[in-house]
Parts: sequence; structure tokens; C-alpha cells
Amino acid sequence: MGAKGVPLTAEVTRGNPDKSSPERVVALVVLYASCSSSLSIVNKWAILWVPFPGVVTACQFLATALFVYVLGKLDVLTVEPLEKDKLVRMAPINIIFYLAIFTNGKVLQYSTVETFVAFRSLAPLLVACVDTIIRREPMPSLRTVICLVMIAIGAATYAYDDTNFNVAGYVWAAVYLVVIVTEMVYAKHITSTIGLSTWGLVLYQNTIALFIFPFASICTGEFTEIARVAGLIPKATPLSRTSPEPTISAVLPLFLSCVLGTGISFAGWGTRSAISATQFTVLGVACKLATILMNVLVWNHHASLYAQFSIVICIVSSVAYQQCAQRDKAERQAKPSAPPSLADSPGKV
Repeated sequence: MGAKGVPLTAEVTRGNPDKSSPERVVALVVLYASCSSSLSIVNKWAILWVPFPGVVTACQFLATALFVYVLGKLDVLTVEPLEKDKLVRMAPINIIFYLAIFTNGKVLQYSTVETFVAFRSLAPLLVACVDTIIRREPMPSLRTVICLVMIAIGAATYAYDDTNFNVAGYVWAAVYLVVIVTEMVYAKHITSTIGLSTWGLVLYQNTIALFIFPFASICTGEFTEIARVAGLIPKATPLSRTSPEPTISAVLPLFLSCVLGTGISFAGWGTRSAISATQFTVLGVACKLATILMNVLVWNHHASLYAQFSIVICIVSSVAYQQCAQRDKAERQAKPSAPPSLADSPGKV
């Protein structure tokens, strides 16, 4: 699972699409687009019925881990068996992975889907700052800086126009942003040293995250709320925090969130390898725009019209940033006299 509930594991090579049949490519693209565009909305739906983000994400971890494990046993996927030493080595990055998924759920619990999209769009801006200031990579070009500024402007205007502003939601969104940027910067380096296949990483990450859930639930107070709803401890006093009791109606959104989370895990890596980087970027934009459109049409848990416009600015600027960043990298590599940067050194994380 990742920022949208997708497992953020190893980076799959993009830009060199494989020679899949047109029918397989279309099937992968349709499956990925369907899951990606609807996952945040379904997660929000599930959390409205099951007001425990940790429980929702734990169900997704379990479903994805079982899916990968079973297909690995059937030799459909290449999946390495669980080994103690690799589990220990993967544990640190999986804490960050779990926090990314958990804080994503908390954002959806207290705020709208658009709030999540706005803060997620800010990630490239912070990553660029980390690359330049801490890792001492070359300064981005003027066109790239303009794109990053536009992302910031879009996010700022969204916050200004957000009629559903919620302090708790924005605090959790800020925490999510810090966590997801940390994962972006360090996850690739950590996972590349483990020696696992892509699906092996998916199995390890979701399995470890599943065992982290009880401890995180206790630390956040969610365990107490669950015990109270289950009748294991006395009901809350009027001054205590209370959560509505989940009903049988919660089964459908919870089930769909697990299906979509597993589906995007399966289709995501296949789609990345079957189409070019540009095509995947365009597909990602289309999915985000579809998410916003669906969110407006299906219910009233959405931002105002002015805030929607700000979200579109964030999305378009994010895409422009990706393209400009790729051009910057290509231009640096085309200069033989340019001094090597940390970005090109073996120790880059």
C-alpha cells in the first residue's frame, strides 16, 4: 500500500516498456486506472463506516499479503519466502511505510479527499528542497522552480478556499507529508539493498506492517476506542472521545477497499513496465482528475468549487515538474565536463 494506499516498494523501470500484447496492456491500464481513481474515495467511504483508520489499513495489509503469498505458492508471481534476517532488515523502512498509510487514513478520516490530494502534491517541492539543501544535488532549473512554486500556490489557495477546513485534518496531513517525503528519499536506497523481487518486497512490507498495527493502535489510542466499541471496557463519559459503532453496512466499503488496494498493487507494477514513463504520467493525471470528479458526483464530502480549481493547479503543476525534472537530469548528463554530483554517486539514497 502507499500514499493512496499503494505499496511503495522498489522502483520499477519506466521508459522502457515491455513487449506485452495490446490486449494485456489495455487490461492493465484499465485495471490500474479503475483502482487508482477510486481507491481514495472508497477508503474515505470505509473510514466513514469504520472510524478506525488502523483497522481499515490492517485489513488491506492482510488482503494484499495473502494475495501475493498465495500467487507465489502457485508460481504465478516470483515471491521469496519470509526470512527472519530480511524481516529484521526491512523493519525500519516498514515503520515509515506503515506511518504513511496510517496518516493517509487519518487525513481521510478528518478531511476531504481533495485535502489529501493537495498535500500529496506538495511532496515534490519538499523532496526537491531535501535534494538541494541536504543531499547537495544541483539546483533545479528556472522552469522546474516555477513548477514547484505553482504547486505551492495551488496548495495555499486550496487551504484558503477550503470550506471544510479541519485543524485535526490539516495536522495529520502535515504529518503525512513529512512521512511520505522521508519514504521517497530513503525507501529506494533501503529496499535496493535487501535483494528481493518486487513482489517479495510487497509481501515483506505488508506482512511487517500488519504486525506493526497493534503497537500503533495502542500508541494512537485507537485500541482503546475499539475496546470501548466492542464492550470490553466501559462506555465513554460525555467528556471522553467517542466513535460510532460499525454496522453490517461497513462490510461492503471495507471489502472494496481491500480489493482495490490489492488490485492496484497487482496492476501498478505491470502497468509501469508495459507503458512509457510519459504515458504513465498522463495516466496518473487522468486518475487524479477522475478521483476529484467522482468525489464531487458521488457525495457531499468534497471541497468547494474554488478549492477544486486549486487542486487542478496542483496536479497540472506536479506533472509539469516531473517533465522538467527529467529534462534537467538529461541536460546534466549530456554535459561531459560537468562535475559529478551526489545524485550520480554510488552512495546516493
